[in-house]
Amino acid sequence: MMYMLEDLLMKMGAPETKEKGQMRWHYFDRNSDEVGGYAEVRLLDNGASLVAEMKQLRHGVAEDGVSAVPRDYSESLYLYARRTGARYEVTKIAFDGEEYPHPQKSIIELGLSIFHARALDISILMVEQAFNRQDILRPIIDERSQLKGVPVRIKASFKKEAWGIVLPFRPRIDAHSPCNQA
Repeated sequence: MMYMLEDLLMKMGAPETKEKGQMRWHYFDRNSDEVGGYAEVRLLDNGASLVAEMKQLRHGVAEDGVSAVPRDYSESLYLYARRTGARYEVTKIAFDGEEYPHPQKSIIELGLSIFHARALDISILMVEQAFNRQDILRPIIDERSQLKGVPVRIKASFKKEAWGIVLPFRPRIDAHSPCNQA
């Protein structure tokens, strides 16, 4: 099956690869501090070939009908496409241990969709880790410790607002209200 480069990259969710030459996403596993998942799309030999790789470690539960046993497993995908003229031919695709050396269109489309979904999942986890790292660098301050020396009757008068301090004020007198018409 022949594809234009833009179509392949769009279906994989990595259209920027055409300009940058490669796109990468990765995140680290919380339990082992090792890479928990990565996805990469790259152009080789000045665009003569396209390679997409993805691997993600999953933690799940296997049910054998009697009991649920925790187990780890990995999801993977490998795609290789070679340029022929202005189009690319997908010559090899493999996902989750199944290899397809001369894939049909339906297998290629399935593989592209799987790559897009899993790469999106990996990029979301990568962004979450970046935000969590910022939380570590800027820890949340415990406000209870700031009110330790304040007497209990005064503590009750402090009203915490998430967006600022609220000051009560008297409402304006409306020019069209019946009270002002004399």
